[in-house]
Amino acid sequence: MRKYRWIAIIALIGWTVYFASCTKVQKEPIPVMPGVSDAKQVDHPMDVLIYTGSTSWITLENARIEASITKSLLESNGIRAAITESDESLSSWMLETTANGAVNVCILYGVLPSTIYAPGNTEPDGSIAENWIETTDGDTILNHADYLGYYSSDETPNYKAPLQNLMDLPNIDINVEHFENLFMYVTEGGRTLTPNLVNFESDRPFPLEQLGSEWSAEKIFASNTGDVQGTLADPIILRDGNRGRLAMVHQTHHGDNPKGVVAAEIIINYLFAE
Repeated sequence: MRKYRWIAIIALIGWTVYFASCTKVQKEPIPVMPGVSDAKQVDHPMDVLIYTGSTSWITLENARIEASITKSLLESNGIRAAITESDESLSSWMLETTANGAVNVCILYGVLPSTIYAPGNTEPDGSIAENWIETTDGDTILNHADYLGYYSSDETPNYKAPLQNLMDLPNIDINVEHFENLFMYVTEGGRTLTPNLVNFESDRPFPLEQLGSEWSAEKIFASNTGDVQGTLADPIILRDGNRGRLAMVHQTHHGDNPKGVVAAEIIINYLFAE
């Protein structure tokens, strides 16, 4: 009897080790593309580059998961996409795709890499990022999680200045004291273009009444009123006349939102559908 009892115990231990091993493999970091060459395919730069080298208001692990989802969905629709953790790779790609006559998209997770915007706002005008969105290509910086540009990738706080500098609107202010846990309701356009977008609470929705110069709300996917007449919006695409765009998608504090899927839907069904 003891013999069979020991066999059962050994078998149980074996199954425990097996399942533990499987769980460990599933938590392995997903592959990322670190070098400049990885942001290219043959002689053509990627259409979309997703930066996961540094994040804010979302863990690196979760950002990589969302990035992988976005990349997979884009590629299944014929859009070239890559993931990079390299600040240098991102800046090289952005320089290469500036004024190239095609729409390109850069996806960030709450952090503005120091190679495309100088930390501490020491280059308020003429940064690589600003030049990239000031051509008529229609290039788009799509940001998830924290306030766009609030921190650099080297952890230098930029506060609210990057958004003001990128838009050349010195009074733009996403009110961090009051813009938290605000319900966003999907608009009719949002339901059509982003079927996986649902009502949620945004921590950094964009204040539409602050738009000025040639900047306008090109597409509102969700707002505080559920229509395009709202005063706050997230997700939203802002456009500078016929030039570049800034998109804010699920700017939430560690929110469990379908960031990867919704970003892909915005790119596939809107930005690349033109």
